[in-house]
Amino acid sequence: MVEQRVSTTPGQSPWVWVWDENELLDRDDLLIAHVRSDVIYVDGQRLLVEYTPGTTSFSFRATAADGEMMCVRQSGFTITSLEAECGDRRYKLDRCSVWRKERAITTADGAIAAFTRPRVSGRVEIENGPAHAEIPLIDAVVLTWACVVVDSPIRRPRY
Repeated sequence: MVEQRVSTTPGQSPWVWVWDENELLDRDDLLIAHVRSDVIYVDGQRLLVEYTPGTTSFSFRATAADGEMMCVRQSGFTITSLEAECGDRRYKLDRCSVWRKERAITTADGAIAAFTRPRVSGRVEIENGPAHAEIPLIDAVVLTWACVVVDSPIRRPRY
């Protein structure tokens, strides 16, 4: 399990993005991406989303207009550890603790790009990891939305 944190300025929240229902907002409440009818809208692109959520089985796929596929699937018997492929880029989305649903998103070389933390309200907060600059925006949006789908206490975010 991963337990590494980046330092923040005193008094400043480490959370830089938040999925609030179906909208991804930055620290200043500016819209980064949103989801409507199983389509993610980000950076002028649309990605069709298909998934099968569950507590013991999970698969997720987003397909871009150019045909690039981004897939997330469990790597074992439970959803504790997920593997992702975004085109030719590979990631792991592992729970940080057996007691919490917080996840670390790591790159193929094991560098931590981000942390996700579901809240009871249904919001999912995202904190930058040390390697956050190594992950393309579209990958970050798709991977964090997959975390919303699999981990959020509110199972069906509003569209």
